[in-house]
Amino acid sequence: MIKLIDEYLGRGEYSITVPPLDGALMPNELLEETEKLLIVDAPDCLALMNGAPVVSSHSQILEIDNGGKEVARFDAEISCMAGLPEGGLAVGLADGRIAIVNGPYNGKVIEPNEETKCPTAMLADSGNHLFVTHGSSSNLYNDWKKDLMEKNSSGSLWRIEVSTGEQKKICGGLAFPYGIYYDGKTFIVAESWRSRLVKISLDKSKPPEEVLGHLPGYVSRLAPAQGNGIWLAVFAPRSQLIEFVLRENRYRKLMMRQIEPQFWVAPTLRSNKSFREPLQAGGVKHLGILKPWSPARSYGMVIRLDDCDFQPVLSLHSRADGKRHGITSCLEHNGRLLMAVKGDGMVASYPIDRIEKG
Repeated sequence: MIKLIDEYLGRGEYSITVPPLDGALMPNELLEETEKLLIVDAPDCLALMNGAPVVSSHSQILEIDNGGKEVARFDAEISCMAGLPEGGLAVGLADGRIAIVNGPYNGKVIEPNEETKCPTAMLADSGNHLFVTHGSSSNLYNDWKKDLMEKNSSGSLWRIEVSTGEQKKICGGLAFPYGIYYDGKTFIVAESWRSRLVKISLDKSKPPEEVLGHLPGYVSRLAPAQGNGIWLAVFAPRSQLIEFVLRENRYRKLMMRQIEPQFWVAPTLRSNKSFREPLQAGGVKHLGILKPWSPARSYGMVIRLDDCDFQPVLSLHSRADGKRHGITSCLEHNGRLLMAVKGDGMVASYPIDRIEKG
C-alpha cells in the first residue's frame, strides 16, 4: 500500500529528484588539470601487473608507463582486471570468461555459467580466491545501458577458486554491481543503478547493508587510497530527465524499440558527439559556448571516501563543458592517482599531494 501511495504522489523511490552536488561533492575543475599519460581508445580498467600499472582497451592490455606497449591480447573485449598476489593478472572478458595472464596459473581460463556472463570488477585475496562482480545475468557488459533501461537487478557477487575454477555465489539481486573493495572483514560493492555502496558479508549472515546512498551519479570501480581511504569512480551523472524516463514505462519501452541505443535518453560516457542525441534546452550552446552548469548526460567525477564511515571527503570533477568524461576506473601508484577516462579516450594522472592540499 505504501508503494502505491508513493507511486501516486511521486515520492520515495518514485521521486525524480536528484541529490545535489554539494559539500565534499561541490563541482570543481580539478580533472581538467590532470596530465594525459596515455592517449588510447576506450580505456576501461586499471590494475597492477607485477607492480606495473596496466590498462585495458577493447581486447588489449597496455602498459601505461611504457608508452602503451601491448602486454596481452584476447579474442573478446576486456571488461575487468585484477592483479594476483603471486604475480600475473586475472582478466574478465565481456563474454563471461575469466583468463589468467602470467604467474603460476598462466593460460588458465574459467568458463562462465548462466549467471556469470557479465564480469564488471574483481579483486584477489592473499590466498587462492578471486572475488568477481557480475553486472547482470541477462545482459552482457557492453549492454549496460540496456540493463539500466530495463531496470534490472540481476547482478551478483561470486567467489572463484583459481586452482580448480569452482565458482560460488555470495550474493545476488544487485543492480549492476560495478566495483568491489575488501576491508579485511566485509566486501563493499558499488551498485550502479541504485547509486549506492553496500556492505556484503562473506558468510551470508546478513543481507546487503547500505553504507552510502543517494549519490548524484552512476558509480563504478573502487580502489584503495593512501591513508586508509577509498577512491570511487563515477562514470555518468544522474539527472531529473533520466529519472523521469525510468519511471515512464510506456515511453521507455517505445524508445528502446524504435531508437538506436546511442540516442536514448540515458546516461552516456561522452555526450555531444552527434546532432541526433537528446538535448535539453539548458544544454544548447550560446555564442559557441557550453555552460559548465548545463544539464549533461556525461560527466567526470572521482570521489575519495573515508574508509571508516564511507562518507565523501573530497572529489574531482570534469563538468559539462569538460574534457575528462566517463571515468570508469582509478588507481593509486607512486604518489599519483591514475584514471581511465573512457569517454574521452585517455589515461589521466594527478599528483596525490596536490589533491590533499587542494
